[in-house]
Amino acid sequence: MPVSEFDSVNQYLSDNCQLPTPQWQPFAGGSSNRLFSTQTEDRSLILRFNAPDPVAFGVNRNREAAILALISEFPWAPDVVANDPQAGWLLMDWHGERLSAPLGEPEQSQLLTSVAQWQTISSNDPELQIDYQALFDTFRPQVKDLPMEQPLLTLIDGALRVLDSLPNVESVLTHHDLHPGNLCSDDGRLVVVDWEYGAIGNPWFDLAALNLHCGIKAEQLAMLPVVASLEMDELQRGLRRAIWLLKVLETLWYWVRGLKGTNITMKQLVTQSIELLKQ
Repeated sequence: MPVSEFDSVNQYLSDNCQLPTPQWQPFAGGSSNRLFSTQTEDRSLILRFNAPDPVAFGVNRNREAAILALISEFPWAPDVVANDPQAGWLLMDWHGERLSAPLGEPEQSQLLTSVAQWQTISSNDPELQIDYQALFDTFRPQVKDLPMEQPLLTLIDGALRVLDSLPNVESVLTHHDLHPGNLCSDDGRLVVVDWEYGAIGNPWFDLAALNLHCGIKAEQLAMLPVVASLEMDELQRGLRRAIWLLKVLETLWYWVRGLKGTNITMKQLVTQSIELLKQ
């Protein structure tokens, strides 16, 4: 009998959830991982098959598993049924429709409350922390021979300088990929999904994403404990630098992994790269 990629998942559901073999259907969402869904009598499940490392650039599956376990008791955390990084899949409950921009005030309020909670999480465990120098350095060989190799190397150098120049704040749990597509509404409960890049790191990345992608203003961000000690002008300067840094990271990521599965064109990517060099 041929081996199916679903076999280990189905076996888990049979052994641990007493569920019959489900009928998996392709599920829209994500540009790297492959998603499937199934409906049982009392729950809807989402199955993620992890993208291979060259596509999921910068992802640490074991760290993600540890982060998901760490946040599991919070109301905004995804309900994970099972996670097998070695086998390459993650199974969780369906958490409702993903949100879209612009976020309404209720969603922004819930998101800020959620971020405030996960910014209380810190750890000295090196397995949970991210090394930004190493992350940006891994881009260097990846951009070799690309059409904009030298400008991209200049962006990498600039990103590391800007990272060092950000106002000093505590290293805390950071999502690193906050945008409405990674936010779900589950009967009014906000659930934050896709913790692939989550780590104990620099919260300026999340602050920038909250402003850039979620429309949350600096005055609202100032209420977060992690930046409570900063004066407003210092917060705004830091936010401007962090937004540039986030855009650079996203741009490098697209250059390295490609544009398949996105709505971004090569012309747009080149234009954004040039604009970032001018800033």
